[in-house]
Amino acid sequence: MSAESLHLWLEQTWNEQQSLRLRLRSCLHESTSPFQRIAVYDSFALGRVLALGGTITLSEADEAIYAEGLVHPALRCHSAPRRVLIIGGGDGSVCREVCRYPDVESITVVEIDQTVTEIVREYFPTLGASLDDPRVDLVIDDAHRFLSTNTDCWDIIIIDADSLHSTANHVVQPVPIGSLLEQRLAQGGILVAPLGLPAFAASTCRDQLRELAQRFATAAVYQFTTPSMIGQQWAVAWCSQERVPELIEPAPACTGELEYWAPDLQASLFALPRHRQRQLGLA
Repeated sequence: MSAESLHLWLEQTWNEQQSLRLRLRSCLHESTSPFQRIAVYDSFALGRVLALGGTITLSEADEAIYAEGLVHPALRCHSAPRRVLIIGGGDGSVCREVCRYPDVESITVVEIDQTVTEIVREYFPTLGASLDDPRVDLVIDDAHRFLSTNTDCWDIIIIDADSLHSTANHVVQPVPIGSLLEQRLAQGGILVAPLGLPAFAASTCRDQLRELAQRFATAAVYQFTTPSMIGQQWAVAWCSQERVPELIEPAPACTGELEYWAPDLQASLFALPRHRQRQLGLA
């Protein structure tokens, strides 16, 4: 048998029309939780990769881009971010970035699948360790149910998911997820919610952005690129009733050295090219 025939590949497709292929060294873990199939691979190009339901959701090579891209454009625009809610976030990467802010007093992470947190602790220990920060409250629950039954409010809410509606089935729920998020956001608060990949699902991104724009005085959009994701560019909604996505000075204290985000990057993230504006209905 030739060496070529032993090559292992992970292929992620979109509507059977486009794919991303990643050459693997080995499969480190494979199991099925009550919610999804979970796998951890060791790849040549991206290091260790976490795949949920066959979709790459985390890679060692670019997880910092994704996590920093969701956290810092929001927290650096709030003068006193004390309470933060992360919807999803079972891998700990977004939580790690929030933990960099010593003035944040509490971080609530709502993850539906406890198995994900257990596997991440084993195979991505530096990420899972953030969930052990004493300020973190890890809640294993469905996001829609949690928001429906909880009366607390947060200064920052971050949706750590592919899109706004993947956190709950908005078709069958009596109260839309957007309405619940609006109710749970404190005065002066900021919501960050990925809209998806406009290169492949522009109509879905537009629909979600339209829903948020109906609820928030500011519903701006920014984008960033992650090589591990097919389509690569995420569109993210930045929403607030009182604030705009401009950096606060003096900046909230932030510890450690970042790999991706920097203050001079903030404005450029929101400068969308014309074709992206058209895809999102902004042109």
